[in-house]
Amino acid sequence: MNKLKKQGLDAPLVPILYIIAGLLALILSVIFYKYYSGYLWTVFYGLIMICGGLIFIHTSIRGKIIIWDSILSTLTIPSDSQVLDLGTGHGLVLLKFAQRLSSKGHATGIDLWHNQDQSDNSLENTQNIIKTKNLEHVATVMTANMLELPFEDAKYDFVVTSLALHNIKPANARKSALNEANRVLKPQGTLIIVDTGHNKKEYLSVLKANGYTIKNSKTYGIVGWWTGPWMSTYSIIASAPIKQ
Repeated sequence: MNKLKKQGLDAPLVPILYIIAGLLALILSVIFYKYYSGYLWTVFYGLIMICGGLIFIHTSIRGKIIIWDSILSTLTIPSDSQVLDLGTGHGLVLLKFAQRLSSKGHATGIDLWHNQDQSDNSLENTQNIIKTKNLEHVATVMTANMLELPFEDAKYDFVVTSLALHNIKPANARKSALNEANRVLKPQGTLIIVDTGHNKKEYLSVLKANGYTIKNSKTYGIVGWWTGPWMSTYSIIASAPIKQ
């Protein structure tokens, strides 16, 4: 579990609670199976909860890597690109872009560094990860809020966000975050959203209202499940309009 924590387990309390609840259900069904006829349902519930927790961990540690690798394989990323990663966490997406950049390009990651969003989530930890990858010359991280980005207009070729936007509440705040992303994105720049929750239609509506061209919109299977199909991962790739 300590290794998973260091890797950056998303919402770490969730899978732990699922697995604990499942184990308790199995233990109770074994202890009290003689006293009630429905103990098999308790066993089934316990197994479902444990499976849900394990699926969550797989998606957090491996699944989202598979998803981002599939997205990046479809993109043309010039080596001098300016990239902004919103809610960077341990820098998974930041580093994947940075590895494709020359000294003329740069990838910047921002976060508010909440541990409830990702384990061991801190500015210092992600800075150390960047150093171990020898990417300090093309990647930096800082503390900033998606709702008030401290960057000039039309600065970035790519603005990306991975499993962070749904943490912003309520809906009008998420709209403000998307509007801020739009402000700092260059004309015809690329916005990539990977997220979970049930806000996909909301994001698409805001982007279309801002004149974006939706290049791809996809919902993933078990590789992107957060406990089950009721909480899946989806991606949106959109191109910003030519701004007046």
